[in-house]
Amino acid sequence: MRPSIDSGQWRRISPFAVVFFVGKTIRNLVRGYVQLAATFGALAVLIRATPYAAFLIPLALLLVIAVAVLRYWFFRFRIEEDRIRIRQGILEKTLVELPFDRIQGINVERRPVDRLLGLVTVSLDTAGSETTEGELPCVKGDLAEELQTRIGAGLRGPPGKQPEGAQGAARGVPAGVGDTADERAIGDRSPRKILLRLSTGDMFRIGLGRDNILLAMMLIAAAWRQPRELPYRLAETFGFSEDFVRPALETAEATLARTDALGETTFTGGIMLTALAVVLALGVGTAFLRYFGFVLWREGTAYRTRGGLLTQKEVVVETAKIQQLTLSQDLLLRWFQRFRLRVHPAVDSDASAHHDVPRVLEVPLLEAPLARELRTSVFGEERDGPILFPKSDQFRRVSPHYIQAHALRLGVVPAVAGALFLIPVTGLTKVWASVAGIWCAVWIVCGGLTALQRWRRLGYVYGRDGMASRGGFVGRRVDAFLYRKVQSVTLKRSPIERRNGLATLQVELASDTVTVPYIDHGVAWRLRDYILYTVESSRRRWH
Repeated sequence: MRPSIDSGQWRRISPFAVVFFVGKTIRNLVRGYVQLAATFGALAVLIRATPYAAFLIPLALLLVIAVAVLRYWFFRFRIEEDRIRIRQGILEKTLVELPFDRIQGINVERRPVDRLLGLVTVSLDTAGSETTEGELPCVKGDLAEELQTRIGAGLRGPPGKQPEGAQGAARGVPAGVGDTADERAIGDRSPRKILLRLSTGDMFRIGLGRDNILLAMMLIAAAWRQPRELPYRLAETFGFSEDFVRPALETAEATLARTDALGETTFTGGIMLTALAVVLALGVGTAFLRYFGFVLWREGTAYRTRGGLLTQKEVVVETAKIQQLTLSQDLLLRWFQRFRLRVHPAVDSDASAHHDVPRVLEVPLLEAPLARELRTSVFGEERDGPILFPKSDQFRRVSPHYIQAHALRLGVVPAVAGALFLIPVTGLTKVWASVAGIWCAVWIVCGGLTALQRWRRLGYVYGRDGMASRGGFVGRRVDAFLYRKVQSVTLKRSPIERRNGLATLQVELASDTVTVPYIDHGVAWRLRDYILYTVESSRRRWH
């Protein structure tokens, strides 16, 4: 039996946290490859101009280590009956107080060295915060597990005790569109249930997706006229050493100079295939690093995922804290008959540029039955919640006037701007007329086709308790949410929408913004009123 957490005592974290704080300080100082390259470039110039400046590098490293030691020394945390307190800071002291009932996610991260030492890093996400408010680096795994149990027990009430939402509908409520009876059943609430394990083959399916093939084709298309420059571009893009690439390519070119046209074609095709293989291999390798050993399970009312080859990350989200479900499917996933699911807590990770944001629980690959089960478990208590699958015939199309507006924005405006930009270069001559005509024709045709394809993907469906919006270009994406989770609703009308009796419904959630454009103004107006009525009358909490 694990030892219980001592309440009311200020406690230290592991001394190994010094390494954690060193890494965090370095990440904060040089965030991103561009800033990293600029930093090392500036150091190289400074050292070349002043040799004594080289001594600044070890001094800077010593300063970073000293700051990390001080951050560890002044870091304390205390776990009480209903909250956790975290005290930290060297010069500027801060005290973070997190009540258990506000914590919506308990995320655990295990780096390779942490796993050897039996340590974990615990991140605590609260509702309505754009950043991770509480973080306990390098603590014992037993403490993290018991902390998860205590917080989870505080969030879960006895079965059947949740208050029901207000019944009945207001006048003018739109007709609901519900799911099938099997999708409305209440999900299983077993103490622990493994829902999904991803295999090695799934890693290849994930790696081949995620737009990696499109990236490879774009690189090949960009270098089609000069294919021999492609290896250098790949070396520059992915950080390969050009010293290894250039000698091999020069040897191949010297051999090629003594061959015929067939040899040159073979050489060019080999470069293309090699570039494609490199990009796809990087995609598959990234999938192994992020999702190897991926497991999804439900424990009580919380969903948990764990995966990673080197750094193992565990994400936990309580069902009551879920704001939105996003189900997406690109071309390859459609071929594999698989989906990608994202479970959004109160703040989406894309909503802030900060790196310490509440993590979205992501299931990178799952089949339709499991997606239906998860939808039922999350939305099941609302009997007429939103549907989730993009191919459902219950989705309603938006107005075709969307094509007109989108084509105008994507085709006509760039075409006219490009034609005007050519005037100072060529003047008002026949050359300008020919070039501008071709330019405008290409942009207008491409913009119109893009607008048509986007309109075909757009759709929406609503019921008594929730709503779903569908969109996409090549693939499809569905965002589903419950009305009681909504923060605000806004109606917007462009000139085209006003002229044709249409409106755009913009729904603000604590996780993201869902927009349904170019729907009937009367439907949008009634939906807005009904959503606000449901928010005000529901006795359930939004988080």
